[in-house]
Amino acid sequence: FYEDIVPTIGMDFKYCHSTTLEKKPRTVRLQIWDTSGQDRFVTLTTAFYRNCNGVMLCFDITNRVSFEDVDGWYDRLKANCPEMPPVILVGCKLDLVHNADAQDGGTLLGSQRQVEKSEADAWARSHNCLCYLETSAKENTNISEAFQQLATYAAQNTTPALEGGRSGINGRNGRRIHRDVEG
Repeated sequence: FYEDIVPTIGMDFKYCHSTTLEKKPRTVRLQIWDTSGQDRFVTLTTAFYRNCNGVMLCFDITNRVSFEDVDGWYDRLKANCPEMPPVILVGCKLDLVHNADAQDGGTLLGSQRQVEKSEADAWARSHNCLCYLETSAKENTNISEAFQQLATYAAQNTTPALEGGRSGINGRNGRRIHRDVEG
């Protein structure tokens, strides 16, 4: 966790490896696209939804508006994906809730939580999400678990062509798209 991290502008991507949660665990290579939550980048980011194999919809549990925005992100995902990818709903900044509750038992400061876990769980169930997890990058809480859940689902439900090392960006299921260009 870096205190001085710069928010994503447009999008960014990284590769990471995650171990699946299967009886016989295996390592899966993930290509992670971090898209900005800012409205001005919506048209840019939706182009990258099309061939994804999984999505983490993230919101700030201390910011009610960010949770309300999840509906719009989910609708854009449905509108831009020929097949709905698996979704994990992720509530971020759990450390802000823990810190407020721990300092005085939650009586004087009150919890900074603006979205109850039960409400987010209900949203995740009603939208057929794989799960709902609350995370803290600062405390490293449930970060690995979120990626492991997605990696496990992808490993169990991905066609062999994708396991060949290609991302879904070049074509569905990792197969390259070849176009004959005359000229």
